[in-house]
Amino acid sequence: MLRFQQKMILAFLLFILLPIIILGFVSYKISSTTLQQKISSQTVQTLKAVDRNVMASVSEVDAFSDYVISSGEIQSYLNTNDQTSMIDFYNKQQAVAGMMLGNSQIADFILYRESGGATHLRDTQIPAFEKFRSSPFYQQIIKEKGRPVWLTPSEDQPFTQDKRFSFTLGRVVKDINTLNNLGYVILDVNMNLFDSIFKDVQEGTAYGMLVNQNGRIVYSLNRELIGKPFAINHFSDIQSKKSGYLIDKWDGEKSLITYMPSSFHTGPSSSSLMMISIKPWKEISNDITHIRNMTLLIVGLALIIAGFFNLFYLKRISLFIQELLKDMKLAEKGTLSIRMRRYKIKELENIAIGFNNMIARIQRLLKEVETEQERKREAQFKVLQQQINPHFLYNTLESINALASLNGQKDISKMTINLGKLLRISINGGYEVKVKDELRHVMSYLEIQKVRYDNRFSYEVEVEKALEYQPVLKLILQPLVENILIHAFDQDHTGLIKISGTIRNGHGQFLIEDNGKGMEHNVLLKLNRLEEDRPKHGGHGIRNVQERLELYYGKNYGLMICSSENEGTTFRISFPIQGDKHV
Repeated sequence: MLRFQQKMILAFLLFILLPIIILGFVSYKISSTTLQQKISSQTVQTLKAVDRNVMASVSEVDAFSDYVISSGEIQSYLNTNDQTSMIDFYNKQQAVAGMMLGNSQIADFILYRESGGATHLRDTQIPAFEKFRSSPFYQQIIKEKGRPVWLTPSEDQPFTQDKRFSFTLGRVVKDINTLNNLGYVILDVNMNLFDSIFKDVQEGTAYGMLVNQNGRIVYSLNRELIGKPFAINHFSDIQSKKSGYLIDKWDGEKSLITYMPSSFHTGPSSSSLMMISIKPWKEISNDITHIRNMTLLIVGLALIIAGFFNLFYLKRISLFIQELLKDMKLAEKGTLSIRMRRYKIKELENIAIGFNNMIARIQRLLKEVETEQERKREAQFKVLQQQINPHFLYNTLESINALASLNGQKDISKMTINLGKLLRISINGGYEVKVKDELRHVMSYLEIQKVRYDNRFSYEVEVEKALEYQPVLKLILQPLVENILIHAFDQDHTGLIKISGTIRNGHGQFLIEDNGKGMEHNVLLKLNRLEEDRPKHGGHGIRNVQERLELYYGKNYGLMICSSENEGTTFRISFPIQGDKHV
């Protein structure tokens, strides 16, 4: 089992170091994600600029092809039949060559006539017109009706026989007068068309490229990558044709890959390309590695601080607690002469002083208790001595009853019997009696008062059987009945007192009702006030009953009074049911 000192060190590690480690880890993750988003957002903006420049270069080539297909020389050349003189043909070829040299990005220039035959300006083989007509490239050119159609190096390239990477542009040439197809112009565009643009993306080991929807690299400054698959695990995310970024391995190295769709459409299906930027993660993570290192440094410092904390503070506290436990065990066994020594640490010194004062106080209290017990024993002895007085009183009442019976004084005999019953309940027993005994007590009181008042009132008692054997605080009915006899009836009034008892919602309840003259409204308000506001004079019996009920049963129980002038008064007593006390 771990000692207290070890538990404190473990708690320090858990509650101090663990949050630091978690905070460092979370900070690293948040910083990493934020950095990814920030760099990717910046890269997307760069790619958008690159895309605009790519489209500007493409537009230049498109504009050149516009000039070519609309030039009079080309129109005349394609309209020339086979009987054209060699001099005219040579002159027209020279004109075409001049056009091509006007754009340094054009590597070759091929013209097919609709009637058959072709010419181009490089000394390489080109596909025959029939083979050209059977290619998907030709079908897309016809479909576009004069608009440019581009082929990338990764696609089927029938016009680059020397295995040279290049872009190819094809368009149909229409007669400017009749809009009939005269022929087809094919431009072989150098790969360095985009080199100067993509150099802007290149930073350190980061670089950009163009990838088609099939996952083939169609352009890169690194010519060795052209035509190869863009092999990453999550290429399907890139195919979604939306801008974004992901972390994946490229060329065996963890990298941040940012992508966006390009406005440049190529291929027979005119599908859009994807602009890709690749940045090795190790270059990006240099900024957030600082967070990780700082976290490790803080953890190391915390461990050193924990060692000093244990050596100079925690160890002293542990020794203090051990000594305190030892002294407490001695005090528990009754050795109250022990005292703790003084300590240099203020808080420990205060605890030690408090412990010593407590032990001294306990010693004094024990002496006071011993003295109090001795006094109680003396009081109990006196009570036992005085118990003979009630017995003498009961015997005297029995003698009076016997003499009254012998002399035919029935009223005196009846009053004597009821007074004896009343005194037995009042003097003997604890705080509670059974409901039936409390009823017997009040009935004895009423019988005595009936003789005194010459039978000017009557009473009725009706209590549920289930309530008769429940315990209730004694002497709570008689003061209320006494109040009724004193205040409710006058000389000319024949009074009636009804006492009923029921069980309602798990609580016991007494109702004491009379048909007397009732109470004035201000008197009723005073009697029903809270304890601190009750009148100090008058209503002592009622107030006594209410206070005893609240003290014994709590604030949820007690006495309530309802009354109206000349309409009688009703007292309601509520008390808890504590189970069947019937023996």
